[in-house]
Amino acid sequence: MLEGATGTVQEAAPVAADPVLAVGDTPPVEEGTGSGTDAPKFPGWTGQLAKEQLADIQARVAKDPKELESLPKGLSELYASYAALKASSVGAVKRPDKDAPKEAWDQFYNGLGRPESAEGYTLKKPQIPSGMRYDDAQEKWFRGLAHNLGLTQDQARTFFDEYNKAQVAGVQKAIEAKKAAAAEALGKLKTEWGDSFPDKWEGIRQAYTQFIPEGANGALFRKIQAYGLDNDPDFLRMFRNIYEKIGPPRMVVPSGEGSGTESKGGFHFKVDKLGRE
Repeated sequence: MLEGATGTVQEAAPVAADPVLAVGDTPPVEEGTGSGTDAPKFPGWTGQLAKEQLADIQARVAKDPKELESLPKGLSELYASYAALKASSVGAVKRPDKDAPKEAWDQFYNGLGRPESAEGYTLKKPQIPSGMRYDDAQEKWFRGLAHNLGLTQDQARTFFDEYNKAQVAGVQKAIEAKKAAAAEALGKLKTEWGDSFPDKWEGIRQAYTQFIPEGANGALFRKIQAYGLDNDPDFLRMFRNIYEKIGPPRMVVPSGEGSGTESKGGFHFKVDKLGRE
């Protein structure tokens, strides 16, 4: 009860509550109470919705009754939800249309966190294990690709780090496999050659040195290694056979023979024979 200006007692006008609607009911435009059934009751503001909008809400509640609790209870709460949604959209980056010009897409990607240029990415080079080299050309290619795809700084760095980890792991696995293959090859030859293994292995080493250009440090030997033949027992046997059948060349200085330079005291070196000592 409230007292009016004239001193007479007046009754306060009742505060109208939002009416509720039962599922399946068509909400009236003017607010009222629900149907009185046990069906879910919808806030009165839903009566202002289009038929399709109301049907969508009713379907969501029918599928999950908890959806009803998430609906704003009145107009004030509904407006607060709208205001919060609008505030959260301020500064949001709008995705361009598929056929938008490149400038629009550049602005979109840069707004998401992409550097202005491919060189703007901060990438950390990995620790390179022995037997592996870092490819600067590959890094340059990756930077260009990441920028064209619109990757952010964090996305590009994560992708780059994980890719390098996989590459290093692959090389280390290959190195371990090569070591295992070498141990297996040596084991087979040790079993086959027995006590003569040290001498025959030395013969293989000398064959490499004398018959392969630049020996074990040459380009041909690196090719042999690339194909894993340096650990292949059959290939090693072949070099041992070469050494045994031909042997190292013996260089001699023949007496009384020259190459037109005898008068000047010069000597002509030639291979006298190929054979074993």
